[in-house]
Amino acid sequence: MFKLLFFLLLAGSIAGCSGGISKGVKKDLTTGLSTSYNGFSVEDVYLAAGDKDTRVHTNEVGLNSSVAVLATGVENFTALNGKVYPGCTIILSDKAGKELLHLDDAFADLKDGTTVETSKVLRAQLTTGAPMLAGETYHLKTRFFDKKKKESEIVSSVDILIK
Repeated sequence: MFKLLFFLLLAGSIAGCSGGISKGVKKDLTTGLSTSYNGFSVEDVYLAAGDKDTRVHTNEVGLNSSVAVLATGVENFTALNGKVYPGCTIILSDKAGKELLHLDDAFADLKDGTTVETSKVLRAQLTTGAPMLAGETYHLKTRFFDKKKKESEIVSSVDILIK
């Protein structure tokens, strides 16, 4: 398993060196966050607590608190007139697969775009609460994408345990 993961990370690193546009996978063994990306170059993807960009080293999240998936060092958005157009889908489901939350585009307010610099760090934030229950596990899936080139995406998923 470790050798396979190392190979996949190495393959993603090599792909990142080929002209800026890359394809690869990343897996955080401490949280279980699994990420694949296509069309973007990505420095890092990780779970963070609250409103801060501080990496967490567990998939346990307190009820009525927040957790975020952060992608840093993101490059290769399609720019139009100096603006880029990121999108973000957030899906939360219970252990039976029932969707509790489905946001097609959490960045819908960016209809006029944003700067290339701002798009280098992307954040998909989830605040836990009802109908979630302490002691239960939920599946969080996020997808960052380029609204001008939808095949360019960063897809992450993780099981979170509510404590």
